[in-house]
Amino acid sequence: MQLEGRPQTEWFSPHALRWACATHNDERGVDLVAIQQLLGHWTVSSTMRYVRPSATFIEDAYRRGVTSILGELTGKGEPTA
Repeated sequence: MQLEGRPQTEWFSPHALRWACATHNDERGVDLVAIQQLLGHWTVSSTMRYVRPSATFIEDAYRRGVTSILGELTGKGEPTA
């Protein structure tokens, strides 16, 4: 959808809103099956095509994992499992 006076890089579409909805809900910890139902998909695999984690989300997950492992190795943290 073209927005009057906006460059093409700032255009949006209903499909882009579905991607944003799926991604933001996934990053907030909403169950994937719930997102599937919200989007009206038959399968979770269809829903997974809409989930595109942001770079920040991936970096934070990596940082949490490394911090947890380092804590276990140095004895400064609780074992996670």
